[in-house]
Amino acid sequence: MIPRFLFRLLLITSLISAGVWLYFMPSTARAEDKYVNVYCWYGLIDMEIIKEFEEETGITVRLDAYDNNEVLEAKLLASNSGFDVVFPTATPYVSWQIQAGVYQKLDKSLLPNIKEIDPFIIQLQKNVDKDLDYAIPYFWGTIGVVYNKDILDKVFPEGYTEDLDLIFDVKNLEKLSKYGVSLLEESVDVIPYALMYIGKDPNSDSSEDLDLAAKHLMQMRPYIKRFTSSKVVNDLILGDTAIALVWSGEAQQAIQEAKEQNKNIKYFVLKGGSIVWIDTMAIPKGAPHPKNAHAFINFLLQPHVAARICQNTLHGVTVLNAKKHIPTNILNNEGIYPGKNILKKLFLNNCPQTVKEQNYERERTRVWAKIRLNEY
Repeated sequence: MIPRFLFRLLLITSLISAGVWLYFMPSTARAEDKYVNVYCWYGLIDMEIIKEFEEETGITVRLDAYDNNEVLEAKLLASNSGFDVVFPTATPYVSWQIQAGVYQKLDKSLLPNIKEIDPFIIQLQKNVDKDLDYAIPYFWGTIGVVYNKDILDKVFPEGYTEDLDLIFDVKNLEKLSKYGVSLLEESVDVIPYALMYIGKDPNSDSSEDLDLAAKHLMQMRPYIKRFTSSKVVNDLILGDTAIALVWSGEAQQAIQEAKEQNKNIKYFVLKGGSIVWIDTMAIPKGAPHPKNAHAFINFLLQPHVAARICQNTLHGVTVLNAKKHIPTNILNNEGIYPGKNILKKLFLNNCPQTVKEQNYERERTRVWAKIRLNEY
């Protein structure tokens, strides 16, 4: 017979061992509490959508927001972020984050609505995540130019063409600089256009081409008021900026708000070819509520939900059948859903996969930092 004190010791040891095992066992094997921690771009998921998900599932959404990919990436790479669903941009971020082992593989049996994604977007994303094993494309759009038409009509009374040279020609920038010119703050959004402007492949991985693009950007640098992604809308509305390189979703928000103040803001996609951006949904490794994360992703892939998000944010969504629920004026807006002629010329930035491409990406990041600091 086991002595009572020894029995107690064995019992306590067993309980502690069980507790440790439960703590460290995969989260999918533990019962999840009714929460999902979502980290998304500012303003892209409104509280009505959140409330509908919570009522439908009984899962409470804890929503946090960011305004650029570097902020998200820093949190994902530093430690276990505690987030369940994040919205990283496909290129180049998702590509190298998958290689770094940041995300867990998706359980597609929990994502029946994945069938709703537009095949055109899937084709674009194949170089990033061929079989959508880690990241589901959701928001998408273009990078183009937004401008105050009244100001440009005054600056260029002889007329102007909606094309790349409007914002990359130094002579034009000299004339526009006192009214405010801004570029996006990430190298991946600007340097490909500088390469295009000087006649190079926007997806070049040549150091020589990068140097030429950087030298041209340094000629532009004295006339650039700001590098920003999040302040473009306010700057245009307040009159601090006349022209900007911008994401299409922000451009549409600026246009809508400007109408309320009788300001004439326009947006165009570059005729020679435009960058297409895709923001995806992914589940980080170590996510505390992976099943709830799948439920949230699957919920957003419903056509009627995606359509409401498109209408609320004026961002294109990848859910093909959402178009059945979207008003005609949005579907016909090529700043949100480009027409066939524009679609043919859209391109996704290359994903750095080879050692040469990865080295080029690091070099581009260093060069861009120097350009922004006016030190190249």
